[in-house]
Amino acid sequence: MPLRSTVVALLALALLVPAAAGAMTIEKGIKAGVNLADFRGEFADIADTRTRLGFVGGPFVAFGFAPDLAMQVEALYSMKGAKTTSQRTDQDGNVLGTFDTFVDLSYLEVPVLLRGTLLRHAPVQPMYYLGPTFGFSLGGKVRSSASGLPTQDLEHLKAVDFGLALGVGAGFELGGQKVRAEFRYSPGLSDIYDLEGNAESINNVFSFTAGLAF
Repeated sequence: MPLRSTVVALLALALLVPAAAGAMTIEKGIKAGVNLADFRGEFADIADTRTRLGFVGGPFVAFGFAPDLAMQVEALYSMKGAKTTSQRTDQDGNVLGTFDTFVDLSYLEVPVLLRGTLLRHAPVQPMYYLGPTFGFSLGGKVRSSASGLPTQDLEHLKAVDFGLALGVGAGFELGGQKVRAEFRYSPGLSDIYDLEGNAESINNVFSFTAGLAF
């Protein structure tokens, strides 16, 4: 089955399972944190890309269909991309200094995740997450820390960037509030560009978030 058809089938299954099983509970919340974003693939190897920091955050809703299982759907503003470090030289090849170039990508990220909870009655409840992600592109830019170099808009970005999400976390109460903390790895599944023959750039993101559930 083609990759896109597989991901669409997973999304449909994720949305239908709670309805079919009869949702026991609905939990809503909001979360925010930081992305440690980079690329992998041919371009990352050629350019020796490095990690850049970005914001991630937004609302989520979890449909509980078993005592320890839920389907969690999120709508996150997610900043991705990468950075490279280059040397600036004079006409004689003498190094004058270094500067960073940033690839800034923005997405509306919609993860559809199976969430499992362990030790439900413990003060701290371990959680795990697994499922597909759908990143709807909000555009991208290339900018430099060097003076005099203009910021450029990125073209030919794919409208949707498909990926996976694997995460672990914990739920606990703090001051009467339900707190959720999480670490997640989200690898992209294909090139971010809709081009033929270019050096492949694939999103590769680690996320740390914290939030409140209601």
